[in-house]
Amino acid sequence: MLLILDSHHVQRYVDNNGFVQNEGNVEAPVPGPYPISYRSIVPENTECSNLLVPVCLSATHIAYGSIRMEPVFMILGQSAATAACIAIDKRVDTQEVEYQALKSRLLNDKQILNVIP
Repeated sequence: MLLILDSHHVQRYVDNNGFVQNEGNVEAPVPGPYPISYRSIVPENTECSNLLVPVCLSATHIAYGSIRMEPVFMILGQSAATAACIAIDKRVDTQEVEYQALKSRLLNDKQILNVIP
């Protein structure tokens, strides 16, 4: 399985022995695909209601290196659109969308939510 990563070291520096080092380790292996929570694309209701943010989610520099790939953005966009449709149909805020309803609709639409290695 190929995991796509588009990330760059934060900076380069010279260590105490005079060797150039990269800050961070973006080449560290990842055991497999990882989930992205629905909560990461929905702000707290006290911050802003009815907002879905599929491409500006909060993540570490390393995690965002793989999150910002186009296939991931497409999946996040599909998930956000599906959640928005459910919120409209149920007449609730996006923060009140029941995850089981979202999960069921996404699985019915053939979105893969879990990858078992």
